[in-house]
Amino acid sequence: MSRRRGWLLCAVGLLASSLTWAGPAAGQAGPRTLRVAIKGNENNITPFTVGFGANPATNDIQHLVYDSLFWSQVKAEPEPWLAEKAVPSEGGKVWTVTLRQGVTWQDGKPFTPEDVAFSYEFYKKQEGASGRYAHHVSDVPAYDRAEVVDSKTIRLFFSQPAPQFKIMPGADLPIIAKHIFEAIPDPAKATTNLPVGTGPFKLVEIVPDQRYKLEANQSYFKGKPRIDRLELVIIKDPGGAFTALRTGDVDMVERNIPGELVDQLKGTSGIGVAEGTRFESTQLYFNARKKPLNDPKLRKAMSMGINIDDIVKTVLLGRARPGRDTYLHPDSPWAVKDAGHQLDPQAAAKMLDDAGYSAKDPDGVRKAPDGTRLEFSVLVNSFEPLELRATQLIATQMQPLGIKYKVESLDPATLRSRRSPAPGQTIPPYDAYVSNIESHAHVDPDALYYFFHSPGKGPDGKQKGFGGTITGYTNPEFDKLVEQATVAEAPDRRRLLADAQAMIARDTPMQVLWYPDGIWAYRQQPYDGWVNDRGQGIFTKRSFLPGYEEIAVSKVSSSTGSGGEGGGGSSATPFIIGGVLVAAVLAGFAVSRRRGATENE
Repeated sequence: MSRRRGWLLCAVGLLASSLTWAGPAAGQAGPRTLRVAIKGNENNITPFTVGFGANPATNDIQHLVYDSLFWSQVKAEPEPWLAEKAVPSEGGKVWTVTLRQGVTWQDGKPFTPEDVAFSYEFYKKQEGASGRYAHHVSDVPAYDRAEVVDSKTIRLFFSQPAPQFKIMPGADLPIIAKHIFEAIPDPAKATTNLPVGTGPFKLVEIVPDQRYKLEANQSYFKGKPRIDRLELVIIKDPGGAFTALRTGDVDMVERNIPGELVDQLKGTSGIGVAEGTRFESTQLYFNARKKPLNDPKLRKAMSMGINIDDIVKTVLLGRARPGRDTYLHPDSPWAVKDAGHQLDPQAAAKMLDDAGYSAKDPDGVRKAPDGTRLEFSVLVNSFEPLELRATQLIATQMQPLGIKYKVESLDPATLRSRRSPAPGQTIPPYDAYVSNIESHAHVDPDALYYFFHSPGKGPDGKQKGFGGTITGYTNPEFDKLVEQATVAEAPDRRRLLADAQAMIARDTPMQVLWYPDGIWAYRQQPYDGWVNDRGQGIFTKRSFLPGYEEIAVSKVSSSTGSGGEGGGGSSATPFIIGGVLVAAVLAGFAVSRRRGATENE
């Protein structure tokens, strides 16, 4: 046996043996436990400490513990949740919210309008500690103050019209307990406290970088959850996660099934496959503040050289929608409906020539007018093999244009560090990076404002959006459009955002590579009540609550029918488990060789 083969077999054994967790077997007495594989750590799951390691499920995990006034942000008319209704006045600058009665916090204390008022004030005060959530009260919509009217009513005042309040922040912002957070001066540092929310599950145990244990909130106002205990098991490697599913060590994997496994899992006895819609995307971001990438003509030329259809076909095996130059998910209510991707390598080459990038070194790599080689490093998450393969393919596609991409595979912590400016600097040193984002970035009516507004502060001294931490794209004309859109009613907002999307397509601060199909695998016997929450997938709180059984994916989708009794899947099981696991180990071995000196795990 060769040393390499011996290493592989040893690694397979170690990985398989490590994926074991305690819990009652199916049919045995005891709490009903569901184990879900997530792909990363989220600290102690508060709005101020989430680490985005499990993204795009970060917000879904957050809302297992906490609740918002409405649910969900994807809906044009979100479902009342902690609120029964919200009525605007004074042109949308005042919203009167009627709260649900009989709600309690997980420690037994009553939920009150004072908690809502405190939440909005606290997020505004702590904007630096919760960028994911606080920007909807510290930036736009421009929250001003709260007024408690009576025991079930509160008024929220905004300094400008907030026409989309019920969507953002109403259906997104986790409401926090006044009696908990008023004693916490710096919530970003409170990473060890077990959180207290009003949500359907209470976090009772954390094993860092291994798992979370949550127990059902027996007095939840929408009814006792249908699961007694929920264990979120952290498995960063996708191959390991799906192997754990096949061996029964987890009951569901909260990540899209890789294309090469879909048909195999559909043909496996006991495995259900749910197909739904999730407004998720993967994109290539350029550092638009760093020369020569601050030239929109260079960025557009590179975009025109990317064959996105080929990426979707070869890397995703066709199980995704091709990326569009206008950024927003094609199903977002704010998206331009007839957009696409401009592929034209010949025109791209001419654009580069005309823009002054005609000189080449002997190896064929073009040079900028100042002599800088068009050679760029692209940072990729080492735990996302599809993103890695796609970036390698893009590097090949750039070669005929005379542009060289160096692909760097990094663990998530190192990648985040490389995206940040060095001490004493304002512009981060990276060239480009690949990342995925969740539905919030596509359905938020102000997403374009937040992601791509020029870095800098407005007349009020406050930072406008957080585009400086995304790409650093700068365009005053774009800024004007998205600022106007933040206070516009829906028809005018769509028109303004359509013009803004046209500018994004022209200036290319990033390039969406694909919008993945929502497709998830789960073991049917432990739990078959998953609900497809349109735009957010099946791993949301509604999947665990009574009252939604009739819209469970097992009842409305024929895609799960291949996983029942019979199915012809059992004979293939040993091959699939071994194939997935060995493929994962081989991929990890290849990544580790490429990672070299950049590895910092």
